[in-house]
Amino acid sequence: MNTKRNRMPADARKTAILEAASQLLAERPWEEVTVSGLLDAAGISKGGFYHHFTSREDVLAAVVLRLADDSIAAGQETLSRVGEDPVARFSTFLTETARWELSHAGKILAIVRMAMMEGNAPLFIKLGEESQRRCSPIIRGLIEDGASKSFFNVVDLDLTTELVMNIGRMRWPTFLKAQDIADGGDQEEAWRAISDRVRVEEALTNRLLGLQDRTVRFPPLREYRPLIDQDQDPA
Repeated sequence: MNTKRNRMPADARKTAILEAASQLLAERPWEEVTVSGLLDAAGISKGGFYHHFTSREDVLAAVVLRLADDSIAAGQETLSRVGEDPVARFSTFLTETARWELSHAGKILAIVRMAMMEGNAPLFIKLGEESQRRCSPIIRGLIEDGASKSFFNVVDLDLTTELVMNIGRMRWPTFLKAQDIADGGDQEEAWRAISDRVRVEEALTNRLLGLQDRTVRFPPLREYRPLIDQDQDPA
């Protein structure tokens, strides 16, 4: 492809590169994406690319952190429309971040698949730690608020925050496995893997928060169905 490359402000160039990388990531394995392909997709020059990034790996890292930031922002934005009830606020944040991630499942699943490839673990561990560092204050604040108002009964605030975040992060390898099962033709088994995972995650989260009479809720199971439906392709 020979895309015309126009001069644009530095911020716009960086955004164009990240958007192009995100789109390519959803369409093909990252190992097939070249710097040249990124230049064509973003419509920028080689100089414009290297002004912001030193390699494809730098672009990938920026894409991962951008996805994490956008997911967090989606959850935070909805908190401004929720009252003071800690259980409702926690449910809203978890639900809206999960919905945002599901709407970008293609990109996230591609990243998870790459993370599981031999030799890629160190990079993705580092990126996972950075993503967790960005989200941790919000989750911790929501839990602390619920505990201070006696809605949550947690043994240790920091450990509970860490466990809740790790439980959520690890849903995606299960979703990837379910997608592979569905691609192999067993839709029923794939759906069972997803639905069991969501139910267990919800139950564990509520147990960690010490909830008994009320529960933190995740998105309804039907919203996870596009992960494996053959006629739907999550972005």
